[in-house]
Amino acid sequence: MAENIKLILLSFVASVGFGLKYHMQNRYLVWAGLGGSLTRMWYLLLIEMIDSRLVYSLLAAMFASLYAEIMAMKFKMPSTVFLYPAVIPLIPGNLIYNAAVNFLLNYRIAMWKDVADCAMTVFGISIGFVLISTFTYYRRVYFLGKDLASHLLRTHKK
Repeated sequence: MAENIKLILLSFVASVGFGLKYHMQNRYLVWAGLGGSLTRMWYLLLIEMIDSRLVYSLLAAMFASLYAEIMAMKFKMPSTVFLYPAVIPLIPGNLIYNAAVNFLLNYRIAMWKDVADCAMTVFGISIGFVLISTFTYYRRVYFLGKDLASHLLRTHKK
């Protein structure tokens, strides 16, 4: 439990650090950190409940993407401003590192297992992003089109 709390706090710091590195405005840094820590918390919960790396990576990425979309609507900013810091805790750096070490040590079986796990994680993350951004895109188009159509009908009747 203490290890999970430490990971959540470090995810907050890492996400804020990412925001600082890429010159995010100071007023959004706490929201970026919150996105990273909430994403890590969700990820840790999903790991306990789901055995499939692909599925829990996909669901965690969907959460991060949904958080970014909500923050983007709230602050009237592009969603990527909040998405990139929120996804930092999901990046499989340990798998990439382990695959490289196993390659250098000539442990081919362990290397290929790490490569496969890394590929599943990255695939899950990318599909999660695509699903949420597609959903929000069509939601915006539908409501914008609906508002535009009602506006045109009102002006046309006059």
